[in-house]
Amino acid sequence: MKTWLPTSTAGSLPKPSWLAQPETLWSPWKLSSEELLAGKRDALRLSLDDQLRAGIDIVSDGEQTRQHFVTTFIEHLSGVDFAKREIVKIRNRYEASVPTVVGAVERQKPVFVEDARYLR
Repeated sequence: MKTWLPTSTAGSLPKPSWLAQPETLWSPWKLSSEELLAGKRDALRLSLDDQLRAGIDIVSDGEQTRQHFVTTFIEHLSGVDFAKREIVKIRNRYEASVPTVVGAVERQKPVFVEDARYLR
């Protein structure tokens, strides 16, 4: 049978409570080092399994390996200082503490290559 309208998800899926605080923006990880890497991969497997059991046609990683879809990328750029932060208003709804650009912004190495390899 042909799928006329393939289903997918958009955005982040909830992370397990053992990995990060649920429903918290930029929630700190509850694990560290090798445990964090293993925990992220376990969360990714659970997320994929949930989507497949729900009948989702085009699955995603649900952003299980990232604290936030923007800042996790920015953390890997030079010229951005996470210790020097500013408070900005986002979408006129809430304030957020964000890193400051302190120099030329450059990507020194690939950022999500290992995540993509693991997901495949």
